[in-house]
Amino acid sequence: TTQQQQQQKFNFIEWNNNILIGSLKKINFNIILIIVLDAFFYISSGYLVIFWLQRIQAKMATFQVPADIISLGYERAQQVVSDVKAFYYLIIFSFILLLIAIIFLASISKGIIWAKTTNTKISLALLSKFLGLNLIWMGFWFIIVIIISLFVEPVSAPLLMVITILLGLYLTNTLYTLFMKQQSFKSIIHAVKLSFMKIHLFLLPYTIILLLLFIIARLGNLLKFSYSAALLSLIIIAYIAVVRYYASALVGHIDKL
Repeated sequence: TTQQQQQQKFNFIEWNNNILIGSLKKINFNIILIIVLDAFFYISSGYLVIFWLQRIQAKMATFQVPADIISLGYERAQQVVSDVKAFYYLIIFSFILLLIAIIFLASISKGIIWAKTTNTKISLALLSKFLGLNLIWMGFWFIIVIIISLFVEPVSAPLLMVITILLGLYLTNTLYTLFMKQQSFKSIIHAVKLSFMKIHLFLLPYTIILLLLFIIARLGNLLKFSYSAALLSLIIIAYIAVVRYYASALVGHIDKL
């Protein structure tokens, strides 16, 4: 029994190695475009968030609520309450627009990235469907993150947030690979089923991927010069681009089992 188990373990490792080698062979000059698009997405999203925060802070600086509203009289108090409501709705509406803008950017950049990675033909129909998919998928995860931020105790929130992000990334890798092949919203159900039913096949490869990412980040922190943060970010984006080739190939092979 021990011999059989060792043979099975060896076969699993060999099978994974073959997938890894096969995926690395598929890497070509498209990876440069992939890295550029990934960097563009993160930089653009960062600027959008900063712009939104600056505008909200500017509004807050000009918006003052009197300490004693009752002393203002009924009509003035009503006006202050209306202004507070309007400001509250402005924050919510602008935040929703921010999320939609990020999802739109993700759909264009990540759509091209995953199409290039999986060797899928890029078309307007594909990117349109990918946008629809992300409005559902990314919208769902944004809502989960907001719920955790608002309703979970501060002590438990960070751990739950990390678990949510890791779970979201894990499922997203499977979903995007399957969607590029099927180009159907049914791939959401397919991805969730495959990710949980075959989790034992994903666990070891993804654990190694995360460990390598952690090591790269730790080593990168040792760099101390003007643009070390930018260089580390570029290295991580390049690493993720390479991993994406392997992860998509892994999902494809596991889906066939």
